[in-house]
Amino acid sequence: MAALNWRRAIAFTAFLLVAITVFAIVYQPEPRVVTYNQATISPSQQWNTYRVNVTHRGIAPSDCTIDSGVVLEWRTKRLNRAEYSASKSSPAVDEENIYIGLDTRAIVAIDRLTGQVKWSYYTRLSKNGIHGSPTIDPERNLVYIGAYDGWIYALERDTGKRIWNTKLGDYIGSSPTLCNDIVYIGVEMRAPDGYIVGVDADTGREVFRSSKLGNHPHSTPTIDPESGCIFIGENNGHLYCYWISNQTERWRFKTGDDIKSTASVNQGVVYITSWDGYLYAINITTGKSIWTHHSGYRIMSSPTIDPENNVVYYGNHGGKIYAINANSGKRIWVHNIGDRIQSSVTLVKETNTLIIGSNDSNLYLLDAATGRLKQKIPLLSGVSGLPVTVGDHLYVFDNLGYLYSFRED
Repeated sequence: MAALNWRRAIAFTAFLLVAITVFAIVYQPEPRVVTYNQATISPSQQWNTYRVNVTHRGIAPSDCTIDSGVVLEWRTKRLNRAEYSASKSSPAVDEENIYIGLDTRAIVAIDRLTGQVKWSYYTRLSKNGIHGSPTIDPERNLVYIGAYDGWIYALERDTGKRIWNTKLGDYIGSSPTLCNDIVYIGVEMRAPDGYIVGVDADTGREVFRSSKLGNHPHSTPTIDPESGCIFIGENNGHLYCYWISNQTERWRFKTGDDIKSTASVNQGVVYITSWDGYLYAINITTGKSIWTHHSGYRIMSSPTIDPENNVVYYGNHGGKIYAINANSGKRIWVHNIGDRIQSSVTLVKETNTLIIGSNDSNLYLLDAATGRLKQKIPLLSGVSGLPVTVGDHLYVFDNLGYLYSFRED
C-alpha cells in the first residue's frame, strides 16, 4: 500500500510539473502598455472635468484640432474588471497625465507619453468601485473623485496623496463639478433617494445639500452661471433645478422614465434626455418645455450643444446619432450606426467633427454639418464614456478598461 501511494505521488507530481510547464509556455501575461507609434505631447488646453466645464455643452477645448486620420500611439492593459450597463469613467487630462476612475475602486494617474501608471489611490471597499469621472483643480493641485463607497476624495495630483475625504451618503456614481471653490456631486441613498451635495474645495466640509430628490441621481450636476442654478436628473425621471444661493428648489420637470444623462445649458435653456426616448428643451426661468424630440429608443447620451449653429447632438440605444435644431426641435440629420449608443458626443469646433463611442466596439468621427462618416476606429470593446480631446490628441477608455491614446496624423 505504501509503495502504491508513493507511485501515485510521483505520478501526480510529474503531471503537475508538466501542467505548470505548458501553462508557462502558453500563457503570456498582458503587457502593461502596447506601443504602436511614438507618443508626443504638444502644449494645449486641459480637459479638467466631465464634459469640459460646468455647463456640460460637450464642446472640446478651443485649440483642439482632431479630425479624420488619427493614429493609435499606445494602449494600456485592461484596467477594469467587468462590464456593466452603467457608464464607465471618462478621462480628465492635464499637461502630463490622464486621470481615470476604475471599477476596482482605484483612481489612477497615467503618463501621457508612456501609458504607464504613475500612481494609484484605492478608495474604500464597494461593489462597483468608481464609475464617475475625475475633476482636476489646477489652482489647488488636486483631483476630486466620488466613489460607490459614498465618499468624495481630494487627492494631490502629482502623488495621489489623499488631502481630504468626506462621507456624503451611501453611494456616489456621479462626477464632481467644481464651481466657485465648491465641489458639487450627486449622492445616492439606499432608500432609494439622493441629494445634490456641495463641499468646500479646500477642506471637504459640507456647505450645500438639496432637499431629498426621491430617487438615485446618476447624473452629474450641471451649473448655469447666468441664472445661478444647478441641475440634476434622477431615476424617477425628474430633472431638478435648485438655486445655488439659498439651496432651495426652483422647479422640477417630469419626464416619462429614468434620467441617466447629464443636463446641458445654453442661453436660458436646459437640455436633457431620458429613457422615455425624448430630448427635452426646457426654459430655465419657467421650468416649462419649449419643445421635445422623440427618437423611439432609450437615451443615455447627454445632449451636446453647438451655440453658434443652434444645433443639439445626441445618440440613442437604437444606434442613431441625431442633429436637432436647437430653436425648433426639428431633425437636421440622422446617422445610423446600428448598435446601442450610451456615449455622449464630443464636438471639435475647429474641424467641425463629432466624436462618439458605441456598444459595437467602434469609435465614430462624423462631419457635424452633414452626419457623414469621416473615420471609424475599432477598439477592443464598447464605449460608454466620453471621447476626450486635447490639442492634437484623443483619449478613449472602453468598457473593458483599455485606455487608448490617439493623435492627429
